[in-house]
Amino acid sequence: MKHQHLNSSWDDINQLKAELNKERLRRTDMETQFRLLDSKYKRLEIELIRYRDHFEALVASRTAELMAINEKLVQEIKDRRIAERERRSFEDQLSEATLLLEAMLDAIPDIIGVQDTDRRIIRFNKAGYEFFEMDEDEVSGMHCFDLIDGGEPCNECVTSKILETSQPAQTEKYLESKGLWMDIRAYPILDMDGRVFRIVEHWRDITELKKSQSSLVESEEKYRLLVENAKEAIFIYQEGRFRFSNRQAREMAKKMGIPETRRPLAEYMHPDDRGDNPDQLQKRLSGLDRKPQAMVFRAIGKDGDTVWLELNTVNLTWQQKPATLNFVRDITRDKELERRFQEAQRMESLGTLAGGIAHDFNNLLMGIQGNVSLMYLDIGDDPAFTEKLQSIEDCVDSGSRLTKQLLGFARGGKYVVKPNDMSKILKSSADMFGRTRKSVTIHGDYEPNLWTVMVDANQIEQVLVNLFLNAWQAMQEGGDLYLKSENVVLEEPFVRPHEVQAGRFVKISVTDTGIGMDDSIKRRIFEPFFTTHEPGRGTGLGLASAFGIIKNHHGILTVKSKLGKGSTFCIYLPATDKEPELEKISQEVIEIGTETILLVDDEKYIIDVGEMMLKGLGYTILTATSGRMAIDIFVEKSDIIQLVVLDLVMPDMGGEAVFNKIREINPDINVLFASGHYMSNQTRRLLQSGSSDFLQKPFNLRQLSTKIRCLIDK
Repeated sequence: MKHQHLNSSWDDINQLKAELNKERLRRTDMETQFRLLDSKYKRLEIELIRYRDHFEALVASRTAELMAINEKLVQEIKDRRIAERERRSFEDQLSEATLLLEAMLDAIPDIIGVQDTDRRIIRFNKAGYEFFEMDEDEVSGMHCFDLIDGGEPCNECVTSKILETSQPAQTEKYLESKGLWMDIRAYPILDMDGRVFRIVEHWRDITELKKSQSSLVESEEKYRLLVENAKEAIFIYQEGRFRFSNRQAREMAKKMGIPETRRPLAEYMHPDDRGDNPDQLQKRLSGLDRKPQAMVFRAIGKDGDTVWLELNTVNLTWQQKPATLNFVRDITRDKELERRFQEAQRMESLGTLAGGIAHDFNNLLMGIQGNVSLMYLDIGDDPAFTEKLQSIEDCVDSGSRLTKQLLGFARGGKYVVKPNDMSKILKSSADMFGRTRKSVTIHGDYEPNLWTVMVDANQIEQVLVNLFLNAWQAMQEGGDLYLKSENVVLEEPFVRPHEVQAGRFVKISVTDTGIGMDDSIKRRIFEPFFTTHEPGRGTGLGLASAFGIIKNHHGILTVKSKLGKGSTFCIYLPATDKEPELEKISQEVIEIGTETILLVDDEKYIIDVGEMMLKGLGYTILTATSGRMAIDIFVEKSDIIQLVVLDLVMPDMGGEAVFNKIREINPDINVLFASGHYMSNQTRRLLQSGSSDFLQKPFNLRQLSTKIRCLIDK
């Protein structure tokens, strides 16, 4: 066992030795290889060092290149970052500008739209979408003409114009579907080659502007017509020249002879109106005289006629230069109307005086006539006295005619007003006058269908006779008298100064071929007591009476005359639709009675003579010298009084007041009004109540008795 064990150990040792030798050999081999390798490695190391040095040189070179590239890259990165920041800033600005532009476009009330060259809409602003009541998706791609009236492009399509000319275009279109007028303007957007690739349209509602323009055109037309047809002459004067004039100004200039004579304007002014400053008119027209009031002066026409002109001037700028706007009005007629009005006022005051004189004179004549009537009763048929009394009555009658002339001038009233044919009255008066004045040849021209007038025929005959006598006196060597009646319609401007109503009138013209009158005489012919004849040949009341009578008939009496060319008097009387009445002739006889009469008058001598006249007729008489006394007597004895003879004009209490009081006591009492005036409108109102009549002083016994019996015996 032990030997086996040793053998085994030696085997192991030998094995180990063998392995060790193998290991040594391997090691030797390894060392040899290592030495070989080391040698190789040394060579490699040398190569490596050589390569390393070369590599390091390459690396250093490359590193330098990379560092340069890196530096450049860093700069590029920096530049890129700056560019990026700038881009982002630009994008922000662009975005902000876009938002601002969007906001601005949407804030614009007008329609802004963009379309392509095929007329397809790309987009609108907010106003556009709201106007067409569509959103962006609905509008996009549609044709513009599909949105308005549809069908095809407009006749004046702005897009078509731009596509043809590449220039902005404009048109106006009425949208029937909207009832609006639109001003459409289009602008091209060009590409880099200058070709149109987008079109911007701007739509503005001009309906109100169109209305305003239409109103303005209409207004301008109205003002043009107003200025051109104005009754005033309107012209613009600048630098000594007429720059503008209306039709009236041109006609006035032609009438003055300015286009033909071309004299300085101051020479057209009447010498008496030039005053101390002959250049006053030129200064006013040139704007140097800035007085606000109108300038009134007379101008002399080319035929020597004088016209009154009123000039108003306003300074203005005409075509960037100072000028004056002038308004000239022909006031010749106004001056004439003013003169007539002043004459009418003067006549009114004179008429009041004449009426008072006539009234008092008639009262005096009444006293004379009453006593004459009483004397007739006392003397019977004794011719020695009746002849003298008749002579007194003739004087009373002459005085009465004189007072009638005065009362006619004073317009004291119309006595018997009825519908009358003026041609008939004119013919009758002319025939009567012609029989007594053979030296005058009368020519008549009478309207066949003359309108009727409401007149007192006797007073109108008095007017005509006065006019005929005036014409005869102007034609002492004989001549022609032309009479004419015609229907006329008078307008307001003509009748205004005469204080009558415009309308239908009957015109009577009396024209003579006498000596005529100058202006100084013509202004005074209607004044009472004015006459051109020597003393004893006229009272000067004829024309004054005619004037008053016509005025009292609400008519007009005018005269035209030139010295040496005769005169024409024109009577205008208001027309009526009533038919003319036939004249009734009544016979007066003395009638007596036994009733009780209250006689009221403030003049003692009228009371005395009236009382004797009434007692002579058989009546019982009560007398009162004032209105209040009359009322007291009537209150006490109204049961026995059958009639009151009442004076209309009394100082303490007028006849109308007395009449009203006694009628309150006895509404059926008979009243006879007596007055030295003609019957007035006031008296006619009183007579309308019935049981009353009027008697003008002076009156005789027959007239008094007839009036009394007519009232009492009703």
